Order: sequence, then C-alpha cells, then structure tokens
Amino acid sequence: MNSLTKKENKNGDDTYTSSISYKVARSTPKNQKSIVKQVVDFISKEVRQRKKGGVVIGLSGGLDSSVAAVLSVKALGNKRVIAFILPEGKLTPRTDLANAQKLVNSLKIQAFTIDIVRSKINLLKFLPRHRLASGNLSSRLRMAILYYCANVNNLLVLGTSDKSELMLGYFTKNGDGAADIFPLGDLYKTDVRNLALELGLPEALVNQPSSPRIWAKQTAESELGLPYDKIDDILRALEKNLLKDCSANKSDIKKMMIWINKTQHKREFPPICKINQLL
Repeated sequence: MNSLTKKENKNGDDTYTSSISYKVARSTPKNQKSIVKQVVDFISKEVRQRKKGGVVIGLSGGLDSSVAAVLSVKALGNKRVIAFILPEGKLTPRTDLANAQKLVNSLKIQAFTIDIVRSKINLLKFLPRHRLASGNLSSRLRMAILYYCANVNNLLVLGTSDKSELMLGYFTKNGDGAADIFPLGDLYKTDVRNLALELGLPEALVNQPSSPRIWAKQTAESELGLPYDKIDDILRALEKNLLKDCSANKSDIKKMMIWINKTQHKREFPPICKINQLL
C-alpha cells in the first residue's frame, strides 16, 4: 500500500517520502497512446496469469469507471467484461445513470442494474444512525455485489480508483478500495481526465465534478479542500521528494498531508499478532 515516511532534513523541516505497492499498472505519462497500451497490457496480463475469465467492474457513470471500462474492453473484448450499475435510489443523479447506460450501449458489454437502496434501508433498521458509516455501507454493499459476481463467474474485480484517491485515502476501506487490480492506480486524477479525452469520452463527463455519491450534494474537491489540479501538483512533488520546491502554499500542502496521514491505515494490511513459539 502507499506508505509515507516522515524524516527531518538538515534544516529541521519535515519531509516525506512515498511509495505505492498496490497491484497497479505502472506508467510514466509521456503520451496518451503509450499509457493506453500499458494499461491494456496490464489488464490482459493479470487476467491471463490468474487464469480468470475476464473482469467485473462497477460503473458509476463517472470519469474513472468510464475510463476503466473502455480500457477493459480494449484489453479483453466486450464479451469478457461485465458491468454493474448500482444506484442508490434518488441519491444517484439521473445523469450518472444515463452516462453509465450510454457507455454500456457503446461498448456492447453485458450489464446489470441493481438499486441498492432497499437492501441498505433494511440493514439500517438494525443499526444505529451514523452519516459516515451509512455512506461507507453503500460502497461496501456495491463491492460485495461485484465480488459475488466475480466469485460465480471466475472474474477479477477491477478497481477504478486513481492514484490521487489512493494516495489521499479518498476511498472506502473494503468498499471501492477493495479490488483485485487497479489499472488506473498509477495515474493521477488529472492524468485520467486527459486519458478520457484521448479515448473519446464526452467532455461533459470528463469535466463533471468527481463524487463518491455516498450522500447528497457530495463532491470530492469540496471535501478534500482543493481542486484536483492543485492536489496533483502536491502529490507529484511528494512522490518525487520535491515538496520543498512545490509551488503550492504551505497551508495547502499541510491540508493534503493531513489527509494522507489520517488515512494511512487504509493503505496497510491489517496487523497480525505474531506468536512467539516457546519450546
């Protein structure tokens, strides 16, 4: 997982180093065609090596899942990609559903639509009210459905999180953060936007505000506190250990470091109690 190590430099200032060990497609964004090829090869290789029949993907109608779906079809063909559209009643905007269905029609992939709202309501009857936990439950219900399909059909669950989300921990633990592979996991959000345009996705979809859609009127940038172009500048500098040269102001850098540090547990395997075997 993404690990951050805090060090002190000669001037006594805190610096941070970062590494990512998710199963992701590694790439250096030089040109879009090269990135497309690398991600397509990655998906194909992972499915082949694991002896799986294809992939299953949650299609939200947003940027990341749309790009991931297109690349999956390029890698495997439309017969080996299954999509699930998993709205939550009125919480899911009609535009999201329309975007997802248009992509399904365009790619000619098999897709299933299941509204999770009734299942969630039934479960919450037995649980205390809590806004964040309830929102995370939506993400976990969706992932449970994807893994059910993967289990039945011998598929890989293809995660759609990008590098910005993974580094910041802006995902639900064991929800959208649970997957078998992350083809977009080495591409920042701004990289994914550029890639989407290269793939011919509509500009309206590419430029729509990113949102996990786990509660009403939620947007990623408002929660994170910065637009993604500024976020990605900071994360790139962090990854290269060049934060001291970053043009972002200190308060913005601090804001991102708080996000990274408080979500560190999401990027780590759960600790295991090691037993000392006494003879």
